[in-house]
Amino acid sequence: MPGVPDDIREAVAIANLKSIAEQPAMLSNLAYANLISNVNLSQQNALSNQHAMNQLTVSVTSKAVNKISNLSSLEAASLTTLLTAKELAEQIAQTKSVTK
Repeated sequence: MPGVPDDIREAVAIANLKSIAEQPAMLSNLAYANLISNVNLSQQNALSNQHAMNQLTVSVTSKAVNKISNLSSLEAASLTTLLTAKELAEQIAQTKSVTK
């Protein structure tokens, strides 16, 4: 380039070389930032899923406790009767004899 002083030409060449030399480091930093962002999002997603499962567990447990707590006396007696092996065997035998 005629008419451009050598020191300006050298400064432009150094600036171009510097930007070219820094490009791999900048791309590496960008890739690392993307990786950190993806890991952060996946951890937030896992935490959200865990929170949802905990809420579901609390709901199911409270429904079960409510169901057990609100048994009528007839239901409680029938559950006790069904849980004894002797009476259960007798009921099965009676059912079989009725169906024959």
